[in-house]
Amino acid sequence: MRFMEGRGISANLEEAAKWLERAASKGLAPAQFRYASMLEKGQGVRKDLAAAQKLYVAAAAKGHAKAMHNLAVLYAEGVDGKPDYANAVLWFRKAAEHGVPDSQFNLAVLVERGLGTEKNIAESYKWFALAAAQGDRDAGRKRDDAAAALDAPTLAAAQDTVKNFVARAQPTAATAVPEPPGGWDRAAPPPQDKPRAGGPLSISAVASRKQ
Repeated sequence: MRFMEGRGISANLEEAAKWLERAASKGLAPAQFRYASMLEKGQGVRKDLAAAQKLYVAAAAKGHAKAMHNLAVLYAEGVDGKPDYANAVLWFRKAAEHGVPDSQFNLAVLVERGLGTEKNIAESYKWFALAAAQGDRDAGRKRDDAAAALDAPTLAAAQDTVKNFVARAQPTAATAVPEPPGGWDRAAPPPQDKPRAGGPLSISAVASRKQ
């Protein structure tokens, strides 16, 4: 992340990609998400949507909400050129339940149009309303349009679902990396074996690094 953001070192996306790939291969969800994003956009690495999708799946399975959203976008756009709206709905809904406003908006659009799921104006109202509550003006307008299409009892029931909505929390391991003793800036260097008399230096320890 220091290489990516240029924090205390010159920015270098190629180096960032290299280290994120190593961390992702060890199953670290934040690294899987970050490296997938680089693969999707072709930043510091060759663009590879199929590889990005696999990593988003891995991070999403661990509870990373933004990975769920990006995975849903890939399904909606079609990695192979053919949209898969059913899986897009599945993952937009998971991310929406975690409170991701863009997923709430996109899910509402798909539900409103009956793409990948049954058409349901009341449910689309719910997700538009929740996205609007987070400041999405387009969602606010779409919420009002949906409300106008509902009868009074159905609208009241939909408003109750919005009122009672509680976003699911993401698992800590999905988005955070535990700091080493002393913090990232003052962490002690990894232990190293001392040189043996008459022999080469043997270094066996491996440092743990931040996402």
